[in-house]
Amino acid sequence: MEGSPNLEGVFSRYLDPVYRFLYTRVGNREDAEDLTSEVFLKATRQLDRSRPEASMAKWLFTVAQTVLADHWRQYYRSGAPVQLDETRAAEIPDRGHSPAPTEKSEALVAAVLEQLPERYRRVLELRFLQGYSIQETAREMKVTPDNVKVIQHRALAKAVQITGEWS
Repeated sequence: MEGSPNLEGVFSRYLDPVYRFLYTRVGNREDAEDLTSEVFLKATRQLDRSRPEASMAKWLFTVAQTVLADHWRQYYRSGAPVQLDETRAAEIPDRGHSPAPTEKSEALVAAVLEQLPERYRRVLELRFLQGYSIQETAREMKVTPDNVKVIQHRALAKAVQITGEWS
């Protein structure tokens, strides 16, 4: 669409400001990284490509505030973290935190992953499908945590580009 912003450029430009916004509110790198990824994933799902770039920036921070509110809501519902041992682990009820994915969403994820280069696919599978942390992903992929962040950012940008081509 003519006049619509370059999405990869917008996401690249606002990745660091969104991360810093979240980091100042959660106070630790791991949560800020996870929340930043969540913001951009949600943004790609709810994207209005006709939105002007200036409006896009404001909207991204609105998404970030919503993700942050969800994070704190979940944090306070689950209580403060405690040391987990085998006795306590047995007492934790098994309950899902998110609804089961639909066939349509699973098919979309599979289609996007299939079009990504192997490294990009692997980092997204580990981080979002298997729930690995940045550190765990780095160990699994035999790269540095900073490299995982770069690969993840590029993979998400490429996934946005792929889904944009389908529109």
